[in-house]
Parts: sequence; structure tokens; C-alpha cells
Amino acid sequence: MALIGKIREKSWLLVAVVGIAMIAFILPELNFGGGPTEDTIGIGTVNGKKVDDRYYEQVLQNARQQIFQNKMQQNNGEAVPLDENDEKNAMSQAWQALVSEMLVLKEYEKIGLIVDDIELENILYGQDNFNPSGAIINVQFFRDSLTGEFDPNLVRQYFDALEESSDPQAAENLASTLDYVRQFRQEEKYNALISAGIHTTSLEGKEEYLAQKEVKNVAYAYQNFSRVQEEKIGEISDEDIKKYYDANKHLKKFEQRAARKINYFSIPVLPNNEDTARVASILQNLIPRFQQDKDDSLFVMRFSDIKEFYGGDDAAQHPEGTMLGAGNQGKTFPAAIAPAIENAQEGDVVGPYVDQKYMAISKIVRFVEIPLATVRHILLSANTDEEFTAAQRRADSLVRVIRANNNFEAMVTQFSDDPGSKNTGGKYENFGQGAMVPEFNDFSFDKPIGSLGTVRTTYGIHIIEVLERQAPKRPILATVYKYIEPTKGSMDNAISIASSIIYDLDDAFSGQSLEQKVAVFDSFAVNNGYNIRSLTIQDESPSVTGFGNNAEGRLFRLAYDEGAKEGNLSSSPIRDREKVIVALLAEIKEDGIPRFESVRDRMLNEVKRERQAAVLMEEMVGRQDLEQLAKEMNARYESEGLTFGAGTTAVGREPILIGTAFSGLLDGETTIPVKGSNGVFVLRVDSTVPAPETTDFSTEQMQLKNQERTSFTQRYRTALVQGADVIDNRRLRSFGIR
Repeated sequence: MALIGKIREKSWLLVAVVGIAMIAFILPELNFGGGPTEDTIGIGTVNGKKVDDRYYEQVLQNARQQIFQNKMQQNNGEAVPLDENDEKNAMSQAWQALVSEMLVLKEYEKIGLIVDDIELENILYGQDNFNPSGAIINVQFFRDSLTGEFDPNLVRQYFDALEESSDPQAAENLASTLDYVRQFRQEEKYNALISAGIHTTSLEGKEEYLAQKEVKNVAYAYQNFSRVQEEKIGEISDEDIKKYYDANKHLKKFEQRAARKINYFSIPVLPNNEDTARVASILQNLIPRFQQDKDDSLFVMRFSDIKEFYGGDDAAQHPEGTMLGAGNQGKTFPAAIAPAIENAQEGDVVGPYVDQKYMAISKIVRFVEIPLATVRHILLSANTDEEFTAAQRRADSLVRVIRANNNFEAMVTQFSDDPGSKNTGGKYENFGQGAMVPEFNDFSFDKPIGSLGTVRTTYGIHIIEVLERQAPKRPILATVYKYIEPTKGSMDNAISIASSIIYDLDDAFSGQSLEQKVAVFDSFAVNNGYNIRSLTIQDESPSVTGFGNNAEGRLFRLAYDEGAKEGNLSSSPIRDREKVIVALLAEIKEDGIPRFESVRDRMLNEVKRERQAAVLMEEMVGRQDLEQLAKEMNARYESEGLTFGAGTTAVGREPILIGTAFSGLLDGETTIPVKGSNGVFVLRVDSTVPAPETTDFSTEQMQLKNQERTSFTQRYRTALVQGADVIDNRRLRSFGIR
């Protein structure tokens, strides 16, 4: 109790600190011309209570420090400054931690959960049969330098130093440290209460045992909604969609949160001919020196705006549009200069040429031969051992069908789970060594042309046919890039165009409804070659990404300034880096049931799926021979063993299919057509393999109990946040909007 008593004796320090802080906090809020103004939101609120912005800054600084320390560890102790992404992560972590803390402390208050002075004293030093607080026991400063054990005397010395200091900051540090230890203890006790309240019964253990051990061997015909032809579902009118909306708008899945929707398009700020000619002249003057220079790497580092040079054989470059040029599979050069490069000799310099935002010249260091393969494949996805076994059986069967019927592309359309190649007949063209996963790569490059077989990868089972291999010559290039910077005249020209557009749109909006304004805005953008985009800003946590600070502020003002109304245009062009934006506040969404216009497209898809399901159910009703049914409908026929606890089936995640199998069907019984999540199926239970007889379900009971305890103690904070009314006003406040 000595420590707590000393803190009380020196409480004048805390009073002074708090008093000074309150004065500093209150003064800026006083409006001497018209009395004090009340700021009800600040940087945000939690269930109507303002977030303490000074405390938020402390939490934010702690998050920054933690990220900084993590980066140091990742870089062998070297201090690495925080970048923009680090700052965003720190702000996100700090906000989540602070909101969670406010809600949890409120819960402690509701149930009267406290840590009194006696308990606090005991957990600080691990005395009177209390263990030391987990908040301090692992702090290196409080461990003996020789034994590495926790030493309560070091804790006493630390607090004594804070108590005896005349620095007001020491008193604040003392109070905040004790608050932290107290809250840490409260959380330990709260988690203990939660854990003590979680129980599982022997009946629950039995149900879990049966869910894992009982097997239903089933067969089913399954057809995806997407296989229903458009003409079979008929035309869907606005009246049909509205009828569905009226009947289902109250459902939880359609509930919306308050938000602002902005439609916008961008006018690029492009370099003019003078900008391009200026950069081309600079590069043209460099060509003779580049040809003569023997150290290509040094020349690139000295003169290029992109300072990179790779001289190994694996740095060969490829024309844009080839497989090796896709994604991260190789560096490319523009297809327009491919003929010039192919006809050049080692040491020649090609260019100047335009490459995106740059103009460049490239020196041919040398040519190398690059092996390329072209194959086609079918992917049968699998995750578990059982799924891999089933996929291999299916793949072996498909290989036999393909060899007999020479119908690889038809099999791709019907069976492949690879969306990246389904529309190209399963074909991947001209990819290089290492572009694919090892098993796929080895088959493609080692097997003779014409080979047809299967391989297993982490994605599933692949059926592969080797179509072609070649080894074209590709260049190793040393490239000098110069950024084509648009001049002020280019920016002014784009702003002038945007201003004229805003004037014309504003005139066209006169007397129009909101829906008509949105239609005019969108059609204008499309008709003039601009890509229309939209962003939704959630009221409870306003944020936008992908914009510069100026554009972000202008978009926020369009959405939230006093007097913001649906149908408002940006009052002037929004300048953003190398583009100019024209924006429209297209919708202000309120909490709860959405307006019809907001969810029309979604409701249209729902009506479409309902009709697709109805068509399939009518075609499948009354059928008992499921294999023949699947063949006639070009649907999937599957035979597999299911457990009630299974997460997926051979046709993907279809919980209704699993539920149907365990719905009380007897062996040999066949269902009527059933609508699933993504398709319709008819299922037959062929046999049931009962779970082995036992009366001991203690293992499952304990597993469930441990899972629930772990899950609940991890999720209760998330649940509190989801159930709270939280407003994150940080970004709007930074722009002086709210």
C-alpha cells in the first residue's frame, strides 16, 4: 500500500498536470466574439461519447513506435523511417485499439469489475500469493541482468524514481503506467469470467462426434445457375424487380449503412508535343555517348530516371502481349519497337520511343535464347486429401474421354476451375521456365510435344496437354528512361476542358430528377471516352483511397459540406496529381432499408437466379436416373461420401446439399430438385456408414469447449465494436469539414 499512498500524497502533481491540460484544451474552443461553441463529434465518437484526441495521439505514437521497432528487427537493427503506408497502418491500429478499449472499459463498469489499490499493489510486485502482472513481468528492464528472472525490487526502484521526480511529466507517466497495469488485470479477470461461463454438454459432444464420423455416400446431379440460357428465363421488367424488392427489401442481407456515393471520371493531364519533343531531344543527344560507353550499368545509373539494370540471362525482355510479359513474369518493351530490336545488332541503341509515362532509349547488350512452352489444361480444384483423391479419379476419367473424343476444349468449358484460361480453351501460350508452379512447369517443358497427362499441385489436379515449344531470341537491354513531365500548360489545358464539361453538365441538369442527372453524367462520360467510376464513403468512417490529399479533401467536401445534396456537381475541376476529376454526388444513403434505385441491379440478379432455379427445377423434377439426367443436361454427376461437418463438396461450398443429405433421407431415397447457393441438384443417398459405437464423447466435448473459449475471448471485442455506434471523424476533421 506504500506506493498507492505516496501517489495520493503527491496528487497535487496530477492535479496540476490535469489542470494545465484542461486549460490548454478549453482555450481554443472559446469563441470570445459569440460565446463557447460545442464540438459534439471531435475526432470521433463511441456510442455518443467523444474520443479523447490527446489520448488518441498517445496511442497513435505507441503504434508508430511498435511498427518502427518491427521494421528495425526486419532490417537487422537498421533504423528505417516510416513511410506513408506505415502511417496508415499505425492510424488504423490506434483507432481500433482505442475504440475497443473504450467499449471494454464500459463493460467493466457495467458489471462492477474493479482492481482495487490492494490488488494493484500485489500484482505490481507479485506479493501475498499474487502473480506479478503480465503487463510488467516480461519487461526486460524489470528482469535481473544475471539470472533473467523477474525482480520486484527493480519495479520498486522504477516507481520510486517517478514518485521522487519534480517533473510533472513523471507524475503523468506514473499515473498512465498504473492505469495500464490496472486495465491489463481487468482484462485478465474479464477473460476468466467469460471462460468460466462457457460449457459444453455431453449431447453437444455426441453431435460433434456424429458430424465427423457418420458418412452419407451420395450421388447427385448438379447444374449451375449460369448454364441456363437467357431466352429460357424471359425478359425481366422493372415491375418484376420492384415486386421482388417490395417482398425482400427488409432482409438483413439487403440492409445498408449510411454512406455517400460519388460518381466521377478523370481527364488525364497528358504531355503535349512540345513536352515530348523536349525529352526526345535530350535522349537523342545521349545516343552517341551510350553507344561508345563500355559500362552500360554505370551509364544507366547516371542518366536514367529509373535507375535499374539487370545483365543476367534471366533479365531478358519480351514484347508486350506475350505470356512472359504478363503480371510479374518478366520485364517487357513496347510491341511497337519489337521489329527495331529484332533487327538490331549487339551494341546498337534503339529509340527514342515512348514507354508509358517515359521516353526511352535502349542499348542491345546481347541476345539470349529463352525456352517457351504453350499448353492447355483443365484444373480440378482440391484442398483436402479426400478432395485430391476424388479429383484424381475424375481427371483420369476425363483423360480417357479426351483421348477417345479429341474434345479437350469442350471438357475445359464443362469442368475446369481455372477462370484465367477457361475462355481460351484452357490454353496458356509462350510462358517461360519458372512462370508456373514446379509440377506444372516440369510437365510443360520436359514431356514430349503432344503429351497428355495429369499433375498434382497446390491448386488441385491439372490435366495438361503440351502443344508447342520454341526458343526465340530475346534481348538483354540497358535502358535510359526520361520522365515526360507535363508542363503547366498541359495541366491548364486539362483544367479548361474539365471546367467546360462542368458548365455543360450543370446546364443539362437543369430541371432534371436525381436519376436523370446520374444518367446524364454517366452517359456523357461514356460518350466522350471517359471511364465512369464510383466510390462509396461510409458515414461512420469516411475514407477514400487512391487520391492525393487535395483531391481527397475536395471529394469529402462534395459529400459532406453543409448543404451537400444528391445531384450536386463538383463546383470546379478537382486537380489530382496527373489528372483532373469531375465528380457528382450520386446518392446519400441512410441507415436501414435501401432505396429501390440503390439495389436495383442487385435485385435484378436475385430475380434472375430465382428464374434460373425455377427452369432447372422444372427440367429435373421426377428424374430418378441421376447419371442419365446429368448427361442429358450436360450437368455434373458426382458421387462422394459426405459428413455433416464437411465444409465443401465436390461442387464447391453448398451447405444446403450437405444438409439435405442428412435431413432424414433413407438409403436409396432420392430428393426432389433442391435450390442451392449456386445451382440446383437432385440427390440420392446410396448408403449410410454409421459412426463407430461409443458412449464416450469427452474428447469432442473438450475440443468444443476449448474452441469456444479461444474463439470467444478473441471475438468479444470485435462483437462489442460491431454492436456499437462508432463515428470515425478523423479524416473529415483534418479537412475542417465536420
